[in-house]
Amino acid sequence: MNILYTCDDGYVWLMGISVISLFENNKHIQDLTVYLLGENISDENKLILKNLAVKYRRKIFVIDVPEFDIPEKLVSARWPLSAFTRLFSGQLLPDNVERILYLDCDTIIKSDISQLNHIDINTYIFYGVKDCIAKLYKQNIGLNTNDPYINAGVLLINLNQLRKIDMQEAINKYMKKYDGFINYADQDILNGIFKGKIGILAPCYDVMTISAAYTYEEMQLLRNPVCFYGKEELAEAVKNPVIIHYTTNMRIIRPWYSNTNHPLASEFKKYLQMSPWKNKRLKAMIFTSREAKIISMIDKLPKAISYKLLGMMHAKLKPIYIKLRAN
Repeated sequence: MNILYTCDDGYVWLMGISVISLFENNKHIQDLTVYLLGENISDENKLILKNLAVKYRRKIFVIDVPEFDIPEKLVSARWPLSAFTRLFSGQLLPDNVERILYLDCDTIIKSDISQLNHIDINTYIFYGVKDCIAKLYKQNIGLNTNDPYINAGVLLINLNQLRKIDMQEAINKYMKKYDGFINYADQDILNGIFKGKIGILAPCYDVMTISAAYTYEEMQLLRNPVCFYGKEELAEAVKNPVIIHYTTNMRIIRPWYSNTNHPLASEFKKYLQMSPWKNKRLKAMIFTSREAKIISMIDKLPKAISYKLLGMMHAKLKPIYIKLRAN
């Protein structure tokens, strides 16, 4: 089974912790190979990854990636250049790798992933878990209300089909039309370009922060999602996650910060303590953005009122603003 990560040198430690959770919970898989499409990975970090592979009797290949022509305004601290590399995985990975499971560095693999290797992927190019997103965001990037919109943090990829596409040309063509409408960077681009070529995975394979931190009813208020999972299916995924994905979400602090309040932080800390980074000093997360300050003020209101207000801001006002700005 082939696994793919992408990151720059600053995120190798998070990638390494994710890899440890992968190896620890999938010892029964005989052939498990990890590829890292890396941006400026240091020799020191390459050696650490090599030693991890030796310890678990696995293979980790680090591939140094070239620079791609990604619009500069799409790249940020939240969406680094390396985030776009997964879109070029078809041309960067060896030709004999026909399918691969892509994982964000901010994931913990909690249990057996072997079932993903038995899913028939001949129908679509990308398979992922539906994200909790409102219809106006979809419409802004050229999707219909009921078109699937998946989170790009866990992707089952049909590389044979992906290799038939000139990715750079596809991005350039898409950006000419939707340049000003992009809100979620490479994730919007993936869902927009591959409209009609996206399949759906069970939510247990990408349990995001919002699903873990809020009830189903609260999620409806906060995000107004369309074409989403049902309440029971999502509850079962949160109860028994296969892959935990520590996505950003309002004022939830992710577990590699000293002041974390993430409900599943203990899972990350478990594998951190098994890693070469177990003595790493974690910094506190301090919210400084204007958006975070507004959320903090609204959070002081009664929950029923604050969630409705936050939902209106996120699901309606923000995408409307994006559309008006783009036009």
